[in-house]
Amino acid sequence: MSGQLIEFQDLFMKIALESIFKVGFGIDLNCLDWLSNEEATTFSKAFDDDNEAVNLCFVNPLWKLKRFINIGSEASLKKNIEIIDKFVHNIISTKK
Repeated sequence: MSGQLIEFQDLFMKIALESIFKVGFGIDLNCLDWLSNEEATTFSKAFDDDNEAVNLCFVNPLWKLKRFINIGSEASLKKNIEIIDKFVHNIISTKK
């Protein structure tokens, strides 16, 4: 063994994301490939970060204030939603 740490939650999330995009859009994100394209990697990272930010809303009572002021996880959530939106719109326009 090489002694590397494997994060199974991250691996399962990438497998699920890959499956959803293959079935839903008919494309391979290749997010499991170490040499995947930069756009898919950026999308995958934004998607993972947004999942974490949304989960924090359930335990952080100040999330509405953070959203109003546009700081912390809420600021990154807004930026990541723009990345996700652009990526998905590019796929849809390509498929049309």
